[in-house]
Amino acid sequence: MVKGLFGNEDYPEINYKRAMGIIQLKKLYGAERLNNACKRAVEAEIFSYLRLKNILENNLDQVEPELDLNNSESHIPRHANTRGESHYS
Repeated sequence: MVKGLFGNEDYPEINYKRAMGIIQLKKLYGAERLNNACKRAVEAEIFSYLRLKNILENNLDQVEPELDLNNSESHIPRHANTRGESHYS
C-alpha cells in the first residue's frame, strides 16, 4: 500500500505524512483489519489514505467484494424507463 502511495505524487513529503497516517491506523483498528483493508485497496488500485480510512470506518475490510467482472449482466435493474445504448447513437 505504501509503495503504491509513493508512486502517485510528485512530492514525497506529502506521502510520508500519509504513510505515517496509515501506520497510525493500526492503533485504532488493529493489524489484521489494517492488512485486510490494505489488501482490498491494493486490489482495487486505490492508493489513498482517506480511501483506506473509509474502508476501515465502514467495515468494508470485513466483507468480500461483490463486484464480479465476469458477469455480463448489468447491476442496474430493468424497468420500463430504461433506454438502451441504441437510443444515444
